Order: sequence, then structure tokens, then C-alpha cells
Amino acid sequence: MRAFDLPTALKHREEITELSLYNCRLDALPPVVFGMPRLRKLEVSANQLREIPAQIGQLKGLRVLNLISNRIAELPPQLFELTQLTELDLRNNQIKALPPAIGRLKDLQRLYLGGNALEELPPEIGQLSELTLLDIQKNRIKRLPPPLSRLANLRQLRAAHNRIGRLTKPLFQLTSLDVLDLSHNRVRTLPPDISRLQRLTELHLSHNLLEKIPESIGQLPVLRRLLLSGNKIAALPPSIGQLQWLSLLSLEKNRLAALPENIGQCRRLEKLLLSNNQLSALPAAVGALDMLSQLHIDGNCLESLPPLPYQIRGLSIRDNRFAELPGHIRHLDNLCSFNAGKNQLSTLPENFGELYRLQKLWLDGNPMPDLPRPLFFLSALEDLKGPGDAEARKRLLRFLKFCRSHDIPARMRLVVYRVLEEDGRGLNDFSIPLLLEALSYGMTDVAYAIRKHLLEERNGVQHLSPPFAGKKAYLFGETGFDPQHLRLQLEKLGMALNEDPEQEADFVVLGRLLRSMKARPPRNCRSLISRRSFSAFLNREMGRAFALDPSARQLDNLRLMIFSPEKAQRQLALQLLKTNGVPNPLLTDLFLAWKLGYGHQESLEKLLLQNTSEEALRAMYYPLGLTGRTSETTLTSNILRYTEDNEFDGRRIARFLNELYGTARFYLEQYG
Repeated sequence: MRAFDLPTALKHREEITELSLYNCRLDALPPVVFGMPRLRKLEVSANQLREIPAQIGQLKGLRVLNLISNRIAELPPQLFELTQLTELDLRNNQIKALPPAIGRLKDLQRLYLGGNALEELPPEIGQLSELTLLDIQKNRIKRLPPPLSRLANLRQLRAAHNRIGRLTKPLFQLTSLDVLDLSHNRVRTLPPDISRLQRLTELHLSHNLLEKIPESIGQLPVLRRLLLSGNKIAALPPSIGQLQWLSLLSLEKNRLAALPENIGQCRRLEKLLLSNNQLSALPAAVGALDMLSQLHIDGNCLESLPPLPYQIRGLSIRDNRFAELPGHIRHLDNLCSFNAGKNQLSTLPENFGELYRLQKLWLDGNPMPDLPRPLFFLSALEDLKGPGDAEARKRLLRFLKFCRSHDIPARMRLVVYRVLEEDGRGLNDFSIPLLLEALSYGMTDVAYAIRKHLLEERNGVQHLSPPFAGKKAYLFGETGFDPQHLRLQLEKLGMALNEDPEQEADFVVLGRLLRSMKARPPRNCRSLISRRSFSAFLNREMGRAFALDPSARQLDNLRLMIFSPEKAQRQLALQLLKTNGVPNPLLTDLFLAWKLGYGHQESLEKLLLQNTSEEALRAMYYPLGLTGRTSETTLTSNILRYTEDNEFDGRRIARFLNELYGTARFYLEQYG
């Protein structure tokens, strides 16, 4: 049974097998602990114990004792009577000496002594024949005792952060070692005998005083992790290429001026860390490291890169001398993180935008005042440091997030950015075919701005002038015109309706576009015209006087018919408007009828599409709440917002709704 507090331990002390009193602010072991006959595991870590009481010897069946992070300075003799212990953890205490009695714990398999004040290990440590892990990190040990060599089953020796200066032969008799950690010591020489540790998978020698690595390092057949950072190594032995299972090679903060060519033979290498050396070039063999995913070469003297393995996910070239990036960087299809800060880059190669998986990019510390064009095509980018100012980077990242959610093709990115983030400024920089293609992508806000630009600033026309004979029109998107009926009307004027986008059109009628329409813009066109202007042209040329100059009585009669309770009257009103055209004063009525479900919805929508301006078209398809649970304040706000600067009469809409639903009084009082 397990217990995690003293009340439970008191209640069930005859049954407790595991007791954990973690961080209970204990300054002494409670007496109840020594009355638990079945206790096998005792954890009293992160407390304030200053000593281990003599009664500890009563726990004859104890297998695991954990006293991490207390204030223990001495170990009592009774502790070593616990001969069934397999794990003893005394890390982060104040122990200055390990008694020779430690040799009595014959069954001990894991001994943790890290974070104490030990200056040496007793020779009796060699009697722990079952020991598989010895942790003596963060002490003051200067040498490893020769009897250590008798630990035939030792697989992990962790001795980092000590004062060890010399590696003696007994260390290399530990032929069962998997992990040897001697980092943060004072080792000056790695003896050739390192090759005797044939089972070694991890060798940690970072932050020592090594100046060279012996050729025998290549004789470690299963070595996977070799950490040598923070030394004084000037060159690697050619035998490094023999480490066929090496996955991590850390050589940061050394004095390397070059890498051997046969580094490319380490085909399982996944991380290569070379920052803060004296490298001026990388060997071409690096490109043969098929499994390389992380390459860090910060703080060197590099000006160029050889072709790198395409599967690299993290690349850091910070603080070098790059004036430009190589074009082959676009082949790094899996690159997610790229740090190129503190170089001499003034721009990025155009194909840099093909890194479609890049999420983090650092370009700070380069002479790059503006956002380079390729950044707009990095679909996955989420974190950017430099270039440009903070606001520009914020806008770019917001825009790229929008592109991800709306699946914006790369060729349209800059167009969409100008609309969304720069209020449509600079659309003159893009060709008309590209703008028409962006229109066909069906984004309401973007489409509105592009249509306005094309119709008012580029080659749009407001009125078609004679002669009309032989001219061809093309309907682009949803314009409200019935192609069959329109074709007959145009034929009377000597014109034609072109439905093939591959053929040239004299003018294109710009309608509403949705992505689902998959509308194709014409390959060639001479001018563009709005739906409303095209409808006015047809009304004028077909002699529809009603649409151009209706009488007040005619308007009143049609309004009554549009909102008549009789379906036949509503249908007749729509037929009259289709035949004679829609005058501007009736657009508000058609809008209300369409929104509130009066009459045939499709016919009402088509009439509105034919006769409304771009501003009104934008308002038609926004979620204007006219019915349901909309409050008067919200209704008023919506009416003001969506009827401004277009032909819909907000005042009449409010009055109509007030009469229909008894709402909108607030609007009428304020603006009536």
C-alpha cells in the first residue's frame, strides 16, 4: 500500500509498503516510520532533515531510500545495516564524506551522491558489485579511486561538475559502461584507452581542457552521443568518420578551423553543433549526412554554405559573414527554424519563399530595413525577428495567419496584403489579369477593394459610348444578368455576349465572385464596367423610361405590390421590374424584401446585383441583423454602418422595421 501523508501512514502502518513525504517541511523523521514492518520504499525528499536517526536501521526490509534535497551532513553507521537496499538517493545534501561502511550494501544497484561536498570516494566503493549507476555530480572530487575498476556491472558513471584532472587506467576497465559523463571537470587529455569502452553509447566531455581527441575514438562501435563543447580542440581525428551510430556531435566553443571530409561518413548523425569556432568553410561532405536535422554554426567566419541535406529542420548561421544566402537553400523542404541574425544580408533570394514549412525566422542584426518580398510567401511563418519595424512584422505575421486559414495561393499574396494591411495602396503595381484572378478567389473584403480599384482607377468605364456594333461583352462572376436573355438584348444593339474566356472581350462586367464558382477571367479585355453602369446602359439603349425617370405614383404602387400579402402581386411587381428596369428609389425596398423573405429570393437578388453599386454590393452580403433577437441599439448600429455611402436608405429601413416589428425607435428619435 502507498501513502503520501502522515495521517494515512498512522492509520495503516502495518500495511504500508511505500511512503512518500515529499516537501512536508519535516526537520526529523517521524517515529511512525520506524514502526512499519512492510516498508520497502521511503521518500522524504525536499524537507529540512539535518540527520538520519539511528532508528533507520530498524527498517531491515527497505529497498529504496530517497533523501534528496535535505540538510544532511553525516551518514550514521545504522544506515549501512540496510543490506537489502537497491537504491540510495542522497542528492543535494551537505555530505562531506562517504563512510567505508558503504561497502556493506552489497545489493545496491543505484547510488546517487550528486550535489554534496564530497572530496573523494572511499576504496570500499569497489565492493558494490551489483552497482549499475553511480552519480557523483556536483561535488569536489579530484580523482576516481582505483577500486572503482571492480564495478563490473556499472553502466552509468555520472561525474560532471567536479575537479577531476586526470583519467587513470582503472576507469577504462569499466567495460560495461553505457554512459560516461565527465563534463565540467579539468581533464586535459583523453587517453587512447577510451577505445576499451566498447559498449559506450554516450561520452560527455564538455567544458574541460582538452586540446585533441585520440584517433582511437573511432573504435567505439556503438557511440551515439559525443559531447565535446567548451574545450580547446583545434582539429578532429579522421577516425571520427568511423562512428557509424553517432547521432549527436557537439563541438561548440572550441578552436576548430576545419572539419575532416570524412565527417560525411557519419550517416546517422542527426545533430551537428559547431557554434563559436574558427570555421571559414564547411566540407561538401556535410551534404551526405542524410539524417541531419539540426545544424548550428553560429559565431564562425563563414561566408557561404555547401548544399545541405534536405531534411534539416533547424539551421542556425548567426553571427557569421554571409552577404547573401545560397540559392540552394530553397531545397531545405523540412526547414522549420532558421537563424541568420547578425550577418551582412541586405535581402533574401527570391526562392527563399519556397520554404513552406519555415515557422521561426531570425534576421535581426542585418542591414535589411524593409520586409523582403519572399517573406510574404512563407506560409507557415509564426515567429519573425527583424527586419523592418515591429509593426510591419506584426502585420506580416497576422497576414500569413490569414493566408493559412484561407489557403491563399502564393501568386496572390502581395495583392491580398496590399488590400488587408495597406488599405489597397499600391494596387497599380499589379497587372489587371492578376487582379482579376485575385477577384475570382472570392474573398469579400479583398474583392470589394479590387473592384473599386479596377473600376475607378484603372481602365474602367462608367458609360459605354457608341458605336456599339461588333462589340463583345463578358460577364465575370455573378452579375444578376441572365445570359440567354442578355444575348438577345445585345443582338438588338449589334453586340455579342462572349462566354469563352480564351477569346478577347471589349469590356468585362465585374460581378460578385465566390471561390466555389471557379470563374475564369478573360485572357484579354479592353475595358471594365460595373454591373450598375452596364444595367444603366441597357436601360438607356432599350428605351426603358421607367427605370430612368419614374413618377412618384408609379413608385408607390410598386412598393405596395412588393410588400403585398398576395403572392401574385409580389410576382407581378418583380416581372414589371425585370421588363422595365429598376429605378434607384426602389433599391432599398428590394433590399428589405430580399432580407426579410418577401417574394422570390433569387429574382430579388438578381435585380439587386444588376443595379447596385460596389458599396451596396458589399453591404448586401454582410451579416446585417434585421430580424430575430437583435436589440434596438445593435440594429441601429448595423443600419448606420451598412447603409453609409451607398444607395440604401437607412432611415427608410429603420422606419419599415419599426412599423413591422415595433423596433428601431431609437434610430428614428436620433436621426429622424
